[in-house]
Amino acid sequence: MRRDDEDDRAGRSWIDGVVIPDDISALDAEVRALRRERRARARRERLRRLLGPRGVGAPLVIVVLLMIAGVASLLVLFQPRRPATAPAPLATSGRNDGLLPDLPVTLPDGSSRPLQSFRPAVLALAPVGCGCDRALADVGAAAVGHRIQFALVDKQVPPLPRGLADARTIRLAEPTGALAKRFLAETNGRRTPGGPVLVLIGRDGRVVRVLTKPIPPANFDRELDSLRLGVGTPAPTG
Repeated sequence: MRRDDEDDRAGRSWIDGVVIPDDISALDAEVRALRRERRARARRERLRRLLGPRGVGAPLVIVVLLMIAGVASLLVLFQPRRPATAPAPLATSGRNDGLLPDLPVTLPDGSSRPLQSFRPAVLALAPVGCGCDRALADVGAAAVGHRIQFALVDKQVPPLPRGLADARTIRLAEPTGALAKRFLAETNGRRTPGGPVLVLIGRDGRVVRVLTKPIPPANFDRELDSLRLGVGTPAPTG
């Protein structure tokens, strides 16, 4: 048997229940709700792409890098300045026989400084034209490698030998010639022939060693280590 209501629904479809308004403005509320829902769905989709495993990429990395750079800049800006390391005090034992002479020397720019202010150091007393540029370059490279000052000293500011870097080589003029005479680089007013005379100055201003002849590189390295560490024993003889 069939019920009456089944007979009524048999000839009807879903569209029969749709009501079409006479004025389209009556659907404004539904349109606005639909648009809000679409905007919310679009925001959720963008957020999902940004925070998803494949969406963190470039934007987040750039932000993190900018934050790290900002923090690093602040650390450098507010880092306390380290004071320059002051040289060790001069030896004051009451004896001056082992101390570097207190002579004024002139730098290439015309300024003057006490010779004793260069310590620890290797002073090279080399006559111009001695043909010892290679030896001076080797000595200078070894001294700089041990973080020790390397200075060329003559009566006039000496020229820079080939193979030496100007920024790492100190050139000094000592016009009286007293330094060259004391360490036997000059005899009777004339320069002693041969290679450079090397005067090794300790941290306290004492003359640790005077080398008038070349020595093996390994021995020279040990001498430089003694200067840097301040453990050299004053023995101004070569």
